[in-house]
Amino acid sequence: MELMFCGSIPKNYDRPYENEDYYNIDIINQTLRVALSDGATVSYDSKNWAKNLADYFVKKDFIFGKDVNRLIKFYYSNRFDFKNLTLFQKRGLRFGSYATMLGLEYNPISNFIQILGIGDSVAVFLDNYEFVDSFPYSASSDFRKDPKLLSTKIKHNYFFSCSKDYNKFYRVWNIEKVYCPIVLCMTDALAEWAFKSYESGNADVWREIGSIKSMTDFKNFIDGKRLNKSIKTDDTTLVCIKF
Repeated sequence: MELMFCGSIPKNYDRPYENEDYYNIDIINQTLRVALSDGATVSYDSKNWAKNLADYFVKKDFIFGKDVNRLIKFYYSNRFDFKNLTLFQKRGLRFGSYATMLGLEYNPISNFIQILGIGDSVAVFLDNYEFVDSFPYSASSDFRKDPKLLSTKIKHNYFFSCSKDYNKFYRVWNIEKVYCPIVLCMTDALAEWAFKSYESGNADVWREIGSIKSMTDFKNFIDGKRLNKSIKTDDTTLVCIKF
């Protein structure tokens, strides 16, 4: 297993601290956990909520809906002093924070990759850069709909924490069924551009993304796409793993 690349580029280079994408990667004895979360710009404190989601998945085995509720309590208790909240903070907390959640877990004993996908951050499964599958989105048209998001407001997580069909948020890939398994994890701007390119007949788009090996490569790649306006100007994150 090889971590070929990981990196994130802000929407605005002048304000990199405003990047609301966050990722975390943990590799121990060839067991891999990757978490990628994209905070919703319209919500309050989404950057920190995205970080909490990703860190919790990697460190605490975040699997089921009940874990979201546990994390919300941890987030509130460690992030805010409720006795001294500003008016802005009070309004923000009433509205809540929202973020996507893409989690990947690989255990070499089982040789399965397990994916948790909520929202429009996407994992793409490749066989030597040939498309095999993707999750949770599979086409550029999927990005036209409002994505599901995990929230700091418990009632807004009902679709995941209390739904009888929560299994639809999970996918399992068997790497033994492909010759050269590669997974690309991307936030929405890059994923939407990739699907549009693939659907227009560019079968090499996955190899193009997988050839990114450094932050310089990544920046040049994104800058070129932003310049010709083929990609949305947004915080953009990419993680590439070869198994």
